[in-house]
Amino acid sequence: MIGLLALDSTGARVGEVSAAKVGDLDENRKAWLVRAAVCKTRRARWVALPADLFAVLVDRLPAREDRDPDLPLFPIGSADRLRMAIARACRDAGVPTFSPHDLRHRRISLLHHQGTSWAEIGARVGQRNLSTTADIYTYVLMDYREIDRSALLERVRAVHPRCTPTKTKSAHTQGRSRSAAPT
Repeated sequence: MIGLLALDSTGARVGEVSAAKVGDLDENRKAWLVRAAVCKTRRARWVALPADLFAVLVDRLPAREDRDPDLPLFPIGSADRLRMAIARACRDAGVPTFSPHDLRHRRISLLHHQGTSWAEIGARVGQRNLSTTADIYTYVLMDYREIDRSALLERVRAVHPRCTPTKTKSAHTQGRSRSAAPT
């Protein structure tokens, strides 16, 4: 769910969210780095996260010294699996199906409706051609309200408790204790 909320709140591309690694997170900026190799425009950029989403994301990570920088920051799986999961959820909820990319269109439309300039929108979402942003990515929405992200994040907190490291025996120690057991 955090990955979907990141898509909705930032306008990032699905591939950018799925490629984000724990090592790409900058806690001071409250943003993650979309690497040039991942970005469609081949230009790296920082994607800022809303404070509430950032707080829940960091709570789900192990302590800094225990983090593996190569693990996914947003474990959403492949874009195809995410599309299928959204389609099933929409079907089960009885609402029209949407794709993960539709969240990008929605965010750009909301930013435009809020008065954000095309140049700033393009910089935020990694769009090179501003006329493309204006012509293709902006829609007239029926509802310009933001989702209740705080309520969804409370559900994330309830379902996925905060990550706390557990002490485990090393494989070497475990092997020794088993061999020392009486037979």
